[in-house]
Amino acid sequence: MSEGKIVVLQDYCVRVKGADCSRCETACPKEAIGYSADGMPVIDAQLCTQCGICLGICDSFSSTRVTMLDLHERVRSIALRGETVHFTCKENIFEGLEVAANVVILPCLACLSPEFWTVVLSENIQVKVACDLSYCADCERAGENAEMLYTHAIKTGETWSLQKVGFSRVIPEKENLLKELASNGEVDRRSAFTNIVQDVSGIATGQRNLRNSEVLQRFVERRERSRAMAKLKFAGADLLNDYSPTGRMKKIMFPKRQMIIEAVAASPEIAARIPLFVAEIDPEICAHHKDCLRVCPTGAISPNPENGEQQFDVRYCIGCELCVAACPTSAIRIVEESGRCLLPPVDPSTEQSVDPSATLDPSAAPQDDKKEGMSS
Repeated sequence: MSEGKIVVLQDYCVRVKGADCSRCETACPKEAIGYSADGMPVIDAQLCTQCGICLGICDSFSSTRVTMLDLHERVRSIALRGETVHFTCKENIFEGLEVAANVVILPCLACLSPEFWTVVLSENIQVKVACDLSYCADCERAGENAEMLYTHAIKTGETWSLQKVGFSRVIPEKENLLKELASNGEVDRRSAFTNIVQDVSGIATGQRNLRNSEVLQRFVERRERSRAMAKLKFAGADLLNDYSPTGRMKKIMFPKRQMIIEAVAASPEIAARIPLFVAEIDPEICAHHKDCLRVCPTGAISPNPENGEQQFDVRYCIGCELCVAACPTSAIRIVEESGRCLLPPVDPSTEQSVDPSATLDPSAAPQDDKKEGMSS
């Protein structure tokens, strides 16, 4: 992960909408994050060490070089080559070390969230942490809390996915494909050269390692299943809606929620172990005042474009509680669900998944053990 400037993305900040949230300020090891008059997080460039801890804490922070969704795609591409993905940090990279193509260098391991580890592990991607963790104790970049944060994130991902993150003290180095040729005698040079050509061809075609691996096949299957579910219209653009207070309706899918949706799509069996806090609307009490529409930062609550009645899409709900405070009739509350509510409900008549956005009740999705999720 290339080091770039860390920026704040207003669309993903619930504090700007009025939520009482200060997680980024609390987590920053250098006290480099403050707030403007309108609640927008502000980064002090003089104090910021680019450790990236804020990226793992909140979606509203991002690197200008690569987003977490971009990083997920890079990890997938390494897995498709049949290679194990190694994560390391900059403290472990010394002058002269040329890392292999399957090594991801992070400013700090703590910049990866539980959701990131969960989606990677749920897709059956083989991952390892390749670090000397003793460097964490006196790391000037990320501070002493970094180890606690990345340990929590990894353990949470392992608990939710029931998969394990490996560990290695050795960082894979870039291979010198000519080394074999240089070390062989004249008689063996032709066969050595042939081996190298085959090796390069294998790298280029993604077949070098684990050519017929069952692990790789399962990863491909889960990735395709995840992509299929991702087609359930994660709208990002403004949509015309006469019943919206502004005449337009916008839905914003937060990256961490998207990763959890992709994780349960890849491995539906893990959904019951993922705890979520989402809004629940009582249709008997709801008076359709639309106050909740004005404050919802994601568009999880939106007016039906046909009749104006509130509709709820649980996939977008992040449990920020802004709607609870805004509702004049107390028709909304926050409830604990599991990742099962993110699975698309099935139409019994067709046995096909249907769009869950039309329901006010998150329990409409199939979830036999609704309270089974573990708290992180």
